[in-house]
Amino acid sequence: MVARASTAPSRGPAAEPRPLRFPGGWALGSPVRSGPQRLLEIAHGGGLRLAQAKGLELVHRADDHFERMVEACRRAEHEVCLEIYQVRRDPVGRRVLCALAEAARRGVAVRLLLDPMGSSRIADWLPRMREHGVDARWYSPWRPWNHPLRRTHRKLLIVDGRIASVGGINLAAEFSEALSGDRAWRDVGLWTGGPVVSVLRQQFEAAWTGEGGGGVGRPIEVDRGADGLVAIAGGRDGRSGHADAYIAFADSARTELVLATPYFIPERRFREALGRAARRGVRVVVMVPRLCDISWFKHAGRRHYHGLLEAGVEIWERADRMVHAKVGVVDGCVAAVGSVNLNRRSFHGNAETLLLTAEPQAVAEIHRLITVEAGAAAEPLEPVGWAAHPDRRRLAELAAAPVGLVF
Repeated sequence: MVARASTAPSRGPAAEPRPLRFPGGWALGSPVRSGPQRLLEIAHGGGLRLAQAKGLELVHRADDHFERMVEACRRAEHEVCLEIYQVRRDPVGRRVLCALAEAARRGVAVRLLLDPMGSSRIADWLPRMREHGVDARWYSPWRPWNHPLRRTHRKLLIVDGRIASVGGINLAAEFSEALSGDRAWRDVGLWTGGPVVSVLRQQFEAAWTGEGGGGVGRPIEVDRGADGLVAIAGGRDGRSGHADAYIAFADSARTELVLATPYFIPERRFREALGRAARRGVRVVVMVPRLCDISWFKHAGRRHYHGLLEAGVEIWERADRMVHAKVGVVDGCVAAVGSVNLNRRSFHGNAETLLLTAEPQAVAEIHRLITVEAGAAAEPLEPVGWAAHPDRRRLAELAAAPVGLVF
């Protein structure tokens, strides 16, 4: 798929539009070989934990991701841990939960941690899961003394302490192209092994027990020449460096920063970081969905568009399907992937996982998904034309303003 050229917002009378697509390599980003050094820079700036990953692989078709989850459960020998925001009452949810139950019947220790907001519709399935041996429980269940917006938003699977997957794909039919066709939501899953799995398992344990604060601990020493170096943010809740990680990510950009997010309601500090990057000559592109499933979030985010566009930030709205991926690439050398939305709840409230990698293939695939695939179906918004854009709803933006204070 070839992306069309943009009519990106001008930064001055002499500025010329720059195309979003980058055929044949990194047209604007730094050389890939600088990735590990840049990763260390971001990790230091964001206070992230370092670890080694083996066999890092990006899966960007949800059906393939679901198949891998089922196969991992079938091959499990000792333990399966799944922490997830949303399981739908549909064929996808049933299939994966059946795989968990089958593993439990074989004697595998299976723990399932669900969010009561995202997975409330399958509450009546849990007694049956427990009958099959699955230890299932709610994260921060509805109680008068629990904060109603304290949620786990993770999509984290750990099998036998050897392999793990992170990302933004819920167990829902809307992500499946087999079930939803060309309107399926776009997202990614990242599969890995090695020492990083123990770090991710610590996140699961903290959420499972409800103990500990938010952080993932002090950064650990890793050989600077180590292969598969990754940086991790995310603890039991949002006090886990998500905001600092993304601000460090943006502040490290020298030529290019591309981001994709479904619910773009950036808080002030992050808006300032994007503006700083644009003002120092970095090309900043944010890909968001026009077909957003939560219209209030879309309109709340649009209240910030004018200021960002005026600062030189490019905002592209994908018009053909829902963008649900929470990913980014800085200078073509470091990628971010996980469950963290670019909004207040993900930055400061939810239990989330964010993984940063300099692995060239994963970085290249994420970059292509944003700039080529999504770019081909997206409209760049103009600072001047945005005021009269036909899809803009000023009253909805005003009504949605309180959403930005909470989410």
